[in-house]
Amino acid sequence: MEHIQIAADLHTHTVASTHAYSTVQEMAHAAEARGLTLLGITDHGPASPDAPHKWHFHNYKILPRRIGSVWLLKGAEADIIDEFGTLDMDEKEISFCEWVVASYHTACVSFERKPELVTQGYLRVCENPHVDVIGHPTTAMFPFDYEPCIKRFKEYGKLVEINESSLQWKPGALQNAKVFYALCKKWDVPIVLNTDAHYAGLVGKTPIAEQLLADMDFPRRLIWNLDAERIKEMASAKRGIQFVNEYD
Repeated sequence: MEHIQIAADLHTHTVASTHAYSTVQEMAHAAEARGLTLLGITDHGPASPDAPHKWHFHNYKILPRRIGSVWLLKGAEADIIDEFGTLDMDEKEISFCEWVVASYHTACVSFERKPELVTQGYLRVCENPHVDVIGHPTTAMFPFDYEPCIKRFKEYGKLVEINESSLQWKPGALQNAKVFYALCKKWDVPIVLNTDAHYAGLVGKTPIAEQLLADMDFPRRLIWNLDAERIKEMASAKRGIQFVNEYD
């Protein structure tokens, strides 16, 4: 497979998530420098210990649609908080978001993380129409039965993330990913290649994920964020977003 260059980084964090280190503007400028044209701002949902106040999401309307040459999707990384696929953002809160990544985090759950319960949680979260992306599914802390969940992700139109940060920093994630994304290839499931960047210098940089996908000859047509227009069309169709800069 030829070199992969994402056009959209759809899972990033700003200083609003307090273990991140860069502002929206710094993240956008970094995306522009890397040649990206679309950036998803997805700060943590309220169950996370470092989550922003809910007004952070309510106030997204003041942000421009574009900074420099980079269009913004203003969203959240919502936490899956139980074995039933419940999110930590209700209908009202999530309505302020234009892009939703749904992820499990150890600090946000209290149930016993048995594979059958995590599997049930992933199967159920697919039923939430607000969810766009299943976040970092290969972390070892949340074991589950991959194949039925991957089939369900496809059935419900959820993009599945390959997360550079997890592959680099989370024990077991890279080894799990070799199995997981082979199954995505087998079942023709669309993925997005994201950084989960918590610092502007990491935006758009995905060398580990790129090598993994190249080694398994993963089809480029299934990597949706190689084309920013494809993501913009998805967001526009689902939420009526107009990619017009109000401040031009």
